[in-house]
This record gives sequence, C-alpha cells and structure tokens, in this order.
Amino acid sequence: MNVKKENSKLHIIGKIHKSKVMLVHGAGFYWETCFPRIVDDLKDQYCILIPELEGHTNNPEEFMVSVEATAGNITEELRKLDIHSIDVIYGISLGASVAIEIALQRKINVNHLVLDGGQYESMGEMKEQYSNFMADAFLRLLEGEHLPSPVKESMGYTAGNDVEVFKPLIYKHITRDALLHAFLAAYSYDLKSKCTKIDTHVAVMIGGNET
Repeated sequence: MNVKKENSKLHIIGKIHKSKVMLVHGAGFYWETCFPRIVDDLKDQYCILIPELEGHTNNPEEFMVSVEATAGNITEELRKLDIHSIDVIYGISLGASVAIEIALQRKINVNHLVLDGGQYESMGEMKEQYSNFMADAFLRLLEGEHLPSPVKESMGYTAGNDVEVFKPLIYKHITRDALLHAFLAAYSYDLKSKCTKIDTHVAVMIGGNET
C-alpha cells in the first residue's frame, strides 16, 4: 500500500491494525534498498511504515526544506490515516534527525526511538560548504569512487568499504539538487535549540569506528 505524499509516498507493509514500526532512510538513500532485512524480519508481526524523504523519488517536484518540515509532513500523512501511535521509529543518518523531530512535535505518540547516527547540531556557517561537498561525494559514490579520506574515516569506513556499503543504498536516480537540499536540512538541524523534551525510550547506535 502506498499513500501519496505530494509526489513522494508513505509505504505501508503489513496489516494496518498491527503495532507500527517506522523506518526513516538517510540523505540520498532509497527507501526500498535501505531496509530489506528489517522489513523481511518484521513484516509478518508488525505494520511497517516507510516514508520517502522529499526529492528521493522519480522526477521530484519538491525537495527537503528542513527536518522540521519533513517531520511535519510525515506526521500529517499518518494522522490522515488515523495513525496516532507508533511503537518504534528507527532512523538512520538524516532519518534519525527526522525520527527524533517527529517525537519532539508530539502530534504522534512514539514509544521507542532508535537513532542510528544522525546530525543534531547545526554546522552554522559551514552548512552550505559541507552540504555541497557531501552532495558531490555521494554522486561520486554512485560512480564507484571512494569518499574523501577524512570523511570516510570519521564515518568509520577505515577498511575502505564505503563504496560497497553506500552504493546499494543510494537512490540511483538521485539529483544533485535533492542531495544538496537533504544535506542542508541535516546540517541546519539543531537539537540544542529545542525547548521541548521527549518522554520516550531512546537508543542511540554508534559504530565502533565512528568518530
């Protein structure tokens, strides 16, 4: 089941009445290739919800504006479906920032958050420079080129397997504009500026080689 979200979709796998698990992909990633193992393991027991981030679809008519706006759009679609509670939201990278923002907006009851990486502090004046840098780096990953060494090492890919890991996850039709807007949203997000607190269970995942 797919629910139209402008020209992106909210993908629903499994019976809508079952406990809900939401999976939020990262910048440049594709919803279908990002979570196949998790979906396969959970689809019989849970209702799986996978939103596409804006711009991560064929012929995008819109791009990400901010983490807050994306979280609001996802929440609006959930409420239209009369979904007001989610057992677990798992977000990876930019998806982790979107996941925590959904919980912070408090329009959907979230029982558990699993945050795999994520950007929670604004990069300030460096956000545009780094967003352009990462947009180009992700396009080169699709061509089989490795990430620049400092980025590769900070992300934990010291064995040089960054292309092997990332290339299958990146949406092969992603545009530079979509990547740029997604990274701008990620590097603009600032959790420290939020006054709202959450009362959900939170688990944070960090790779052993990540800095």
